[in-house]
Amino acid sequence: MEIELKFLVSTDEISSLNSALDNSQYQIQSKPTLLLSNAYYDTPDNTLREWDFGLRTRCSETLDGSRAMEQTIKLSGGDIGGLQQRPEYTESLPNTQTEYVFADLTLFSPSIWPSGFLAEKVQPKLLKVFETNFERKIWLITTANGAIIECVLDQGQVEVTDKNGHRQQAISEFELELQSGDVSDLIEVATYLTSKVNAKLGYLSKAARGYMLAQEVVLKSKNLEPCRLNNDNQLEPAFIKLLTNAVSFVQHHEVVFANTKTLKSLRRVLDGISLIIHILQLFSEYLPNSQCQKFIDLFKQWRGEHGWIEAFYQLDQLTDRKSPYRKDIDKSEYLRTTLASIKMPEDRIEKSITQFSSTQYNHLFLSFIQWINIKQWRTEMPLESLKLLTIPISELSEHWLDYHWLSLKEALTVLIKQGNNLNIESAFWPLTKVLLTGVCVDSLFDNDERKLFRSHLLNLMVGFEETILLQKSELILSTNAADDVDEKEAIKWLQSKQQSLQIALDASVTAINKLKPYW
Repeated sequence: MEIELKFLVSTDEISSLNSALDNSQYQIQSKPTLLLSNAYYDTPDNTLREWDFGLRTRCSETLDGSRAMEQTIKLSGGDIGGLQQRPEYTESLPNTQTEYVFADLTLFSPSIWPSGFLAEKVQPKLLKVFETNFERKIWLITTANGAIIECVLDQGQVEVTDKNGHRQQAISEFELELQSGDVSDLIEVATYLTSKVNAKLGYLSKAARGYMLAQEVVLKSKNLEPCRLNNDNQLEPAFIKLLTNAVSFVQHHEVVFANTKTLKSLRRVLDGISLIIHILQLFSEYLPNSQCQKFIDLFKQWRGEHGWIEAFYQLDQLTDRKSPYRKDIDKSEYLRTTLASIKMPEDRIEKSITQFSSTQYNHLFLSFIQWINIKQWRTEMPLESLKLLTIPISELSEHWLDYHWLSLKEALTVLIKQGNNLNIESAFWPLTKVLLTGVCVDSLFDNDERKLFRSHLLNLMVGFEETILLQKSELILSTNAADDVDEKEAIKWLQSKQQSLQIALDASVTAINKLKPYW
């Protein structure tokens, strides 16, 4: 079983990595540098990808010219809270004069294949999809308690050559793989190195990046969707699965933001952080509250430090081409120029990208990954409390949904009594919590009523966000504009849109109050 952590690192940080290894308290053994030429294979219809397999051949060449050939298959594994774990099998291949030799699935033991996978039928359909070519520096790190971690630094290219031409993408990363010892030893070394090196936890493997390059796929922002749980899932595995799903959502959007620099993708990172916080709050009743609260506080602190994103995101949404207000804004030169003048500065975007490589951010997630993987909450639980971990998640889901649904209805009742939308933010978080609870447990209620119920809540959320957006836009214009006709017309337009939206919101709230819970 391969257990590893991957970190993306800029070429400017390579010297820092070397220095960190040279000056560490660990015993460090340098291994010969390798030049690795790899070819990855699949069928035209991506059979291996569908099984979540990765098949490659590799030519390893040392600087003195000696070489070895091998093929490796990585089978479907798991990602537990950001820690990648996959079964891996390697077979030696005959040495050739070329860098590549074609893969042969039949060389692997038949016992490794999952039921239903027929290697002999897949083999004739294989073709080379992409290559990776890079230099690998290798160190073996031995910790004080004897654990061994392999650290490799890879620098090179992912390359694709097909009918659309030649495409390539840089590789610059270091990986830490647990050779012997515990996950906590791996986290210890990772924590040390990321305190000395600006690096970002890697979300995508070389194989995943190669497939994306070959298929010309670009990662995009996505919405939070219900995590797939089963009614027989017990509390602890459900907790781990939900947190793993949330961490993956955050890491996905870190990559999207780094690539696209859009405020939407950065906002999605915050959405993922909010989901992590909400999951911890849901389960804190059954797990040691002190440990859950520690991470709740840390993630809330990070979210609070990045709260400034919201204002810029909302303004971006207001002027987006899909905005229902875009046409009216385009007609007003005053609105266009005023809103454009308060766009988020480029240097702040770049600063936000670098924060995902910061020591603080890395250490938060590394400690969180360790907590999840070694189930550290058990250390504070009396033996008699361990039975709580086996409670079926289906027994808790209705309780959670009831609680947050009633909280939302109370907030909406207060909002209706006020007769205006000035305090709409007081109902925003109760609505958010109902939706986040649904992301956690909605898959346990697979029916049309659930979809209809959720669609009403999502429509209300859109109305809330648009109302808050218009309110803040009015405040911005009132603060920044001169007291002239254009300003008055713009504010009048914003107020009229809020009045129209208020009518729609009233209707939406009335419809929601009539909804029958699906649970």
